[in-house]
This record gives sequence, structure tokens and C-alpha cells, in this order.
Amino acid sequence: MGKFGNDTKKRGLIVEIRGDDFNRALRTFSKKVQDSGKMEEVRERMSYEKPAVRKQRMKKEARRRWERQVEDMIAAGHWYKDKKY
Repeated sequence: MGKFGNDTKKRGLIVEIRGDDFNRALRTFSKKVQDSGKMEEVRERMSYEKPAVRKQRMKKEARRRWERQVEDMIAAGHWYKDKKY
């Protein structure tokens, strides 16, 4: 019995192999890992990024997202380049 009772919840990602189909289970596991964001977290933890550098990167990404959104709105006719907003 553990410190917090006999709670035997399994932690992490689990995939059952059914009918000796390991390749299918591997694809399923890979998809679960990708959807959970675990690999992104591992990549982030591999190296330290200063807060100022992180802030600059986040602002740059936000700017790219905004420009992409404006381009989509221009293409749809909801935004006009010449008009002052």
C-alpha cells in the first residue's frame, strides 16, 4: 500500500498489442505520444532558453500567426489593405 492509499492507477501511455500486430500498436503509440505533446516537452527540456529569448520567439510566432490570419481575411474579402483600421 502506497503513501496515498491503494490507488493503482497506471500512469503514462498504454497500448495493447492485439493479435500479434506489433506494427499497428507502434503506430497507435506514436500517434498517442504526438497528440499528448510529450515529444515537444522533451525537446523543450533538452536545452535552456533564457526568458528574454523565449519572449522574443513567442512575439515572432504571434506576429507570423497574425500576418497569416490577415492574409486569409484579405483572400476572403473581409479585410482591405488600403483601409486604415
